[in-house]
Amino acid sequence: MGWLRLSEATVLIDQDGQKARGRLERAIRKAWLVGPPGLPQPTLDPNVPLRIQVTPPPGLRSEGRAWLDNPVLHWETSEIECLLRPWAPSSRAFSVPATQSQARINVWGEDLVRLWGGDSLGSQEVAASIPRCNLGETGRQRTKEEARAAKGQPGFH
Repeated sequence: MGWLRLSEATVLIDQDGQKARGRLERAIRKAWLVGPPGLPQPTLDPNVPLRIQVTPPPGLRSEGRAWLDNPVLHWETSEIECLLRPWAPSSRAFSVPATQSQARINVWGEDLVRLWGGDSLGSQEVAASIPRCNLGETGRQRTKEEARAAKGQPGFH
């Protein structure tokens, strides 16, 4: 399943969109951050919280995690408001103040199955309709079709 956008994740959590957003927002407050690009280690431990990936715009890095306590999510664009600071050498790291801005957020799909598998995730048709994402050389996510095109394999039309 891979990394999913917020809108894809809510479809899998519950058919009631408002209820799904509430569940996902609560889970994001306790989430583990996985640095981009990357894949989390597999887990069978039910105590592992939801894992998320927050990707700031180029040249910026996220600051702390206090902004996860009350996440401001932009569902349509799959973004979260967070404190961002420009990359700087360690000697100047704190000379530039952090500012509130938006970064892309993705949710680890397998965690949705593990955490909410008893709800609407029993529907394999819904889960199968969400494309798997592959991370490209630039760290941006690619769909299956983009990955096939990069490998010279035919896609589906």
